[in-house]
Amino acid sequence: MNKIVFLTGAPASGKTTIARMLAKDSPKSIHIQVDQLREMMVSGIHLPGGGGWSDEATRQFQWGRTTAGFMANLYASNGVDAFIDDVCVPQFFSDQYAELFKNPATLRVLLMPSKDALIERLKKRAGPYDSHMIAAIPLIYEYLEPMPKDSWIVLDSSEWSMEHTFQEVLKRINL
Repeated sequence: MNKIVFLTGAPASGKTTIARMLAKDSPKSIHIQVDQLREMMVSGIHLPGGGGWSDEATRQFQWGRTTAGFMANLYASNGVDAFIDDVCVPQFFSDQYAELFKNPATLRVLLMPSKDALIERLKKRAGPYDSHMIAAIPLIYEYLEPMPKDSWIVLDSSEWSMEHTFQEVLKRINL
């Protein structure tokens, strides 16, 4: 079975960019963006926002995450390296990947730059939801900082370029 690399972090931590770079560097790969899986829902989508987090948003996040796990296992069992990227919300996000994490081929990478570095990145990015994300960063770090990380590769990329971050992740996952 090929590797499955799960990359997560707060918004603007670099998870999508790094996952794409890793996939391009692999001889045979798939990049699974869980945001895209969630956004495939045409009608009735529930995304967290100004109204907070709902039970329906939890269900829909779980569906996307379960789908990503199935896809990754399918591709990895057929000779393809799978790179999943997903945001680390809500605080029980890791529990929603319990089935994927049972697979010993799954490597977990948490990109965890400082709160200040993330806020600066979000200000520079200036996407449509980034102003809401700035307010969420301290809340995200309230559960990320104490989260058990024994089985994770945790990288503080606050001062790193994307290329440096890519090289550090590559070195740690030994692809």
